[in-house]
Amino acid sequence: MIFLKDNKKPQKNSYTQKAPLPKTAVVPLSQHIGRPAKPIVEKNSLVEENQIIAKADGLISSNIHSPVKGKVKDIKEFNHPILKHSPAVIIETDTKQEAYSSETAAKDPSQVLSLPSEKLIEAIRQAGIVGMGGATFPTAVKLTPPKKIDTLIVNGAECEPFLTCDFRIMIEHTESIIRGIEIITKILQPERVIIAVEENKKEAIKRFNSKLHTKKYSLPKAEVIVLASAYPQGAEKQLIYNTLKRKTPAGKLPFEVGAVVQNVGTCFAIYQALYLNKPLTERVVTFAGDALTEPKNLLVKTGTLVSELFSQGILEFKKGPAKVIFGGPMMGIAVPSLDFPILKGTSGVLFFTQSAIDPAPEQTCIRCGRCVDVCPMNLLPLMFAKHGKTQDKEALKDYFIEDCIECGSCAYACPAKIPLVNYIKLGKELIRKK
Repeated sequence: MIFLKDNKKPQKNSYTQKAPLPKTAVVPLSQHIGRPAKPIVEKNSLVEENQIIAKADGLISSNIHSPVKGKVKDIKEFNHPILKHSPAVIIETDTKQEAYSSETAAKDPSQVLSLPSEKLIEAIRQAGIVGMGGATFPTAVKLTPPKKIDTLIVNGAECEPFLTCDFRIMIEHTESIIRGIEIITKILQPERVIIAVEENKKEAIKRFNSKLHTKKYSLPKAEVIVLASAYPQGAEKQLIYNTLKRKTPAGKLPFEVGAVVQNVGTCFAIYQALYLNKPLTERVVTFAGDALTEPKNLLVKTGTLVSELFSQGILEFKKGPAKVIFGGPMMGIAVPSLDFPILKGTSGVLFFTQSAIDPAPEQTCIRCGRCVDVCPMNLLPLMFAKHGKTQDKEALKDYFIEDCIECGSCAYACPAKIPLVNYIKLGKELIRKK
């Protein structure tokens, strides 16, 4: 674990704003782990807001819905912040559509919680909900573990510097998140619920404790556990160990140690799906970095191009950025332009000037062991760089490269400025190709 300057102000303290509707929505068919969704609309089709436009292709896949009312201009390859390019449905927004549809009245909790688990899971599947913390694993699948679990951990750590989207929904939608947790507990039937929040989010801790104190929710034993503000505190296996002192074996999933972890954003999305009949077509995203005039959190429709947020004037540059990153500075991915769409898993977009970027070139490894000291998975990152350069697939597997969570702690600590995460990604790709 490492301790980083969080750089979460001023965006941490500003209320979430609604971004304007995009004039053109670019909706990738890959917004989740697994197979891309299959489009069920054609060019020139008219679509309604929240209509399914692509269906999940298999178990590990997810439905995709239209974020706007409009006309399908095309279905073609487009920029993708993770895959570089991916098929996308391109929708021209109806100019007569209201900026944001009025919210429907929320259902009563008794209406939702009286539904059998199978119907709750199916509603989550139909709504296209995926892990909102960045992993984007289809949530309906995660909520059907093959063995009984005893603990649900709700992840409110948000340990990446700059990002505050989870913090804002925790304090702006506390009750809705707890209602989402109720739904998950109805499905999983855990004995215990832990809401894990880092200590630098005092207002979120206060609000959760205040709500849980009322005891008006249908929850088993529930508590807020306050964690140190360290990185990567929010990583699934670290969270399980730091809250339950259980180690998840190499190559195994959390259910093997009796736990399921869900991000607070996922809980909020589940609430919206079950209480408001609202699929996952928008999310809160942090926009920050020293190149911006005003860092902020925006409620953005999926498929909105970052460039549109600037052309519509909701974001402004103080100085031209030298680097744009989708995600946080530790695990995010740099993109070459602003013409990339917001996805279901986009937690933030960061804009940095040249002065904020470390220009130091890669040097020779001095075998100091700092990368080993900070690795939360107890791996040997220096060996990933060594064998990644020689493309030795077997050696990479022998050093358990597939257990690496790509948190970036090793690269941060490396005095030789070796881009270790780049070599790790390359190594994993080599193994996948084999």
